[in-house]
Amino acid sequence: MAPDLARRVVITGAGVIGSFGIGAGALWDSIGAGKTKFAPCTRYPATLPCAEAVKPDLRRMLQSGRNSRMSLVSQFAIAAVHLALKQADLPLGKGAPDRAVGIVYGTSHGPGATTQEIYDDLIDHGPAAVKPRAFQESVFNAPASLASIQFGLKGPIQVLAASVCGPTVLYQAQMLLAQPGVDAVIALCADELCGAVQSALRVVRWHRPAGAVDGRSPSRPARGAVASEGAAALILERGDDAVARGALTLAEMAGAASTNDAWKLVRPAQDGRGLIAAMHGCLADAEASPGDVDMILSSTANTEVDDRLEAAAFRSVFGDATPPVASTKGDIGHAMGAAAMFDVALAVEMLRRGRVPVSLDAAGTPAGDVGSILCTGIGLNGMFGAILIRRAAW
Repeated sequence: MAPDLARRVVITGAGVIGSFGIGAGALWDSIGAGKTKFAPCTRYPATLPCAEAVKPDLRRMLQSGRNSRMSLVSQFAIAAVHLALKQADLPLGKGAPDRAVGIVYGTSHGPGATTQEIYDDLIDHGPAAVKPRAFQESVFNAPASLASIQFGLKGPIQVLAASVCGPTVLYQAQMLLAQPGVDAVIALCADELCGAVQSALRVVRWHRPAGAVDGRSPSRPARGAVASEGAAALILERGDDAVARGALTLAEMAGAASTNDAWKLVRPAQDGRGLIAAMHGCLADAEASPGDVDMILSSTANTEVDDRLEAAAFRSVFGDATPPVASTKGDIGHAMGAAAMFDVALAVEMLRRGRVPVSLDAAGTPAGDVGSILCTGIGLNGMFGAILIRRAAW
């Protein structure tokens, strides 16, 4: 029986920018290659290691300089959306079909750097020193609104603040796509490094120790997370609409789930109940079973708390048949709200290429064909999520 494409959510475009560079190809090449330098951020006084993203040249990318002075998180977002729209070959603007393209935007700490700038100016020099540009950029919806203005996207905008944004944004995006009058949805996650946020994370002992970095040389300590930044955007369409306009389907977003464990702030329940519920919910949404998963892209930030929780959750859901598990965080850092979305973008690229990066370690490389990849999400304060990406069967 032919699949009901009107009920299938497909991905037709993906755009990423981060510590690895710009584009899905750069993300692919970075996995397992040890190219990212983990070192203190150059934009503010810091000792903790991080992984700064490449700053996009929007003037050259968009043939316009009007966005080159906006906050970095907005620049990241616009660059990722541009790349995704370009790959999806989705006609927009003058002379194009009138499409309602919505945006669901997720971020962990929003315009943290801009907000910190406002308070620094206010405290040090008074209200007159606060820059008008900084104020308008300090609202959480700024990156999504600026993207809509740049590309003429007149669909609805929804903004979500969550420490694990990818699964939450994609879960919400598929519900928005089910609404009449919405033709496509851009699922977007973006975060930028911020001195205040990084210092706060130090307090909860989330980071790798500062001594783990020697100058600006690459370093891969055994334990602890490295904060990074960037943005990822995916174009979601109904399967029948994508086929009708002749779009290339990169992958199917088969299932999504978002949960919380109602346990404690910062420290989640170690039995993995939140992640277990997310994986079960995702598989149920996809009408799939644990045996249908060929590979897992893990959300663990390389902390003992996350690793124990995740191991318990995988044992509960998959038993002794846990598929190969791989993590990208040791290569590109943990991009906070955008972290899980980077994994989804990588999963899409794996299915598009029909193979797994050879640079993944043996434990993360399936022996056979990979047709479905489960991406998990673990956030601060007990938030969890899971996304199942699989090859389109049509």
